[in-house]
Amino acid sequence: MSQWSEIKKHLCSRDEVMASLIQKHGKPSFLDSSGLEVNLFDSVINSIISQQLSIHAARSIRNKLYDLGNIQEFNMEFFINSSIEDLRSCGLSRSKCLSMKSLSHTVDQIPDFLTSLNKKSDEEVIEQLTKIKGIGIWTAQMFQMFALKKLDVFALKDAGLMKGVRIAYFKGQKPDENEVINITDKWRPYRSIGSWYMWKIANNPPLTDKIV
Repeated sequence: MSQWSEIKKHLCSRDEVMASLIQKHGKPSFLDSSGLEVNLFDSVINSIISQQLSIHAARSIRNKLYDLGNIQEFNMEFFINSSIEDLRSCGLSRSKCLSMKSLSHTVDQIPDFLTSLNKKSDEEVIEQLTKIKGIGIWTAQMFQMFALKKLDVFALKDAGLMKGVRIAYFKGQKPDENEVINITDKWRPYRSIGSWYMWKIANNPPLTDKIV
């Protein structure tokens, strides 16, 4: 049985709403890129940029930074050599600039800092990354999901995920944290896959309040 077949069988058997979403949206693109090599540094920087911003705003800032450095992916040298003023001119807050510089100096001093996280538990990844000023749990979770390709991550503080959960499971009403956990626990050990569908709904909400 393929990985996707196994995941699909598990989710459909445990959650009828998820079964409907899988039928509607098909295999997550998240899985199609699972075998591709990821620039871990670039991934963390992109997560920092995206903190509390819309997709459009984050993309605009990222492209301005790429243009500033004449680069196609972020690297530590760019942030070490760039001034706070130049970085801020691209739309970054001062705190995000300092966070990026802190990460860059850490990777410069410990070259395997990010690659070593592949071998650590979810808790250890969060612990190590959040030691860097400006990197919180959400950023660490996005790194786990999109850079390390971990399949069982769910970020309770992500606004898009919460919007998707409200639409799919609660008729648009705001659930409490325990209600969300009860839903997402059904997806284990594939909460990252469930998250993909929640983002899909949040960006393309269905015509009805609840998918059945």
